[in-house]
Amino acid sequence: MKKILYTLLLSAITFASMAQESAVYTKDAADMAYSEARYSDAIAIYESLLASEGPSLQLYYNLGNAYYRNGQPGKAILNYERALKIDPYDEDSKANLEFVQERIADKVPHDDVPFYTRWANSLFSILSKNAWAITGVVTFVLMLVSLFFFFFKQNVRKTTLILAIVCLIFTIIANVAAYKLHDRLSDTHEAVILDEMVLVKSSPDSSGIELTKIHEGLKVKVIDNTLKEWVRIEANNGNRVVGWVKSKSLETI
Repeated sequence: MKKILYTLLLSAITFASMAQESAVYTKDAADMAYSEARYSDAIAIYESLLASEGPSLQLYYNLGNAYYRNGQPGKAILNYERALKIDPYDEDSKANLEFVQERIADKVPHDDVPFYTRWANSLFSILSKNAWAITGVVTFVLMLVSLFFFFFKQNVRKTTLILAIVCLIFTIIANVAAYKLHDRLSDTHEAVILDEMVLVKSSPDSSGIELTKIHEGLKVKVIDNTLKEWVRIEANNGNRVVGWVKSKSLETI
């Protein structure tokens, strides 16, 4: 029995070590491809890492850089936006996003964000969604333990009451942060135009009236995506317009 357990443990350690080495090698390979100006290779590796590992601020940022160098500003903006969904105040992603946006055909108006919203988003971005969820569970358990001692240990009632209140506050903050991050990451109501030029139509068919033209890299709001080939959007490139575009012309953030 001991021999079997030892074998299983050794196999698990070996597998974990091999997986870690493979991930490091793959990330190193992507960075090497980028440094050697093999941007298509770097893009393929970064995309593969995101597919296997899930959302990552650093991978989205690196992927955005590779797409920009590869002459695909729409895809670059898409990935910088995805990085900023994870951390809205990542300075590198913000700087590169603004740099690329200044070089696309449609100029993007910037909305002023209230200071309290910036402060809350900055606080929530300190930890990941899962880390906030775990923090909420831990502080909730600590609160229950504190309340137990409050009711059954008379000599520490004051201390445990204060601790319970503090834990309650942190539990609320952690749960709100986890919910907000989940909501932000799962929001599919924003998209980026990926085609070089797109006609915005008054109705979801080719015979609809042409309302305006929008271009690669513009971020739009998705209003209705229930149709297979058409999406109703709200676009603002200096002139706000609501209309229909081909669904294949954009990708959600």
